[in-house]
Order: sequence, then structure tokens, then C-alpha cells
Amino acid sequence: MTTSSPIVSQNPVPGIAERAHQAVDRAADKATPAVDRLRGNLHSTIDNLADSAASGVDWAAENSKVIARKGSEVTQTATSYVRERPIVAIAGALAVGYLVGRLLR
Repeated sequence: MTTSSPIVSQNPVPGIAERAHQAVDRAADKATPAVDRLRGNLHSTIDNLADSAASGVDWAAENSKVIARKGSEVTQTATSYVRERPIVAIAGALAVGYLVGRLLR
């Protein structure tokens, strides 16, 4: 009679799974401080960008008024010059047109 020894089956999967869970937990514990630092740095960067954008918008608002006023002044000056000297203005416009035409050939 042959004696059959009981088959002892040791499944390694539960042990591997437990070690994987532990590794994930350790990685999460190590990552938390880094994520917190990153979060703080990102908030600081966003605040700096918002401040820069706000000052840029303010600058554009102020300078657009100045540029519009200067453009209006130039237009008024040119209009008054043309009214005072229409022949000279027409001759100047023809000369500029001729030169631009020659340059674009």
C-alpha cells in the first residue's frame, strides 16, 4: 500500500498581495509631504501670476487712454495742417504714394 502524503499547497498570492499593499502604504506616506510642498508652491505661483496679470491689465487700461488721446491729438494736428495748406498736403501725399509704389516694386 502506498501512502500518499497530503498535498500541502502554499499559495504565495496572499503574501505577495500583502507586501504590495504595504509598499503602497509606505509610498503614500512618503509622497504626502512632497504633495503638500507641491501644493503650496503651486498656490504661490498662481498668486504671483494673478498679481502680474492684474498689474498688466492696469497698465494696459492706463496706456490705452493715453494712446487714444495721442492719436486724437495727431489726427487734429494733421486735419488742421491740411486745412491750412491743402496744396502742400496733396503734393506730400502724392510724393509719399510715389515712393511707396517704387519701394513695393
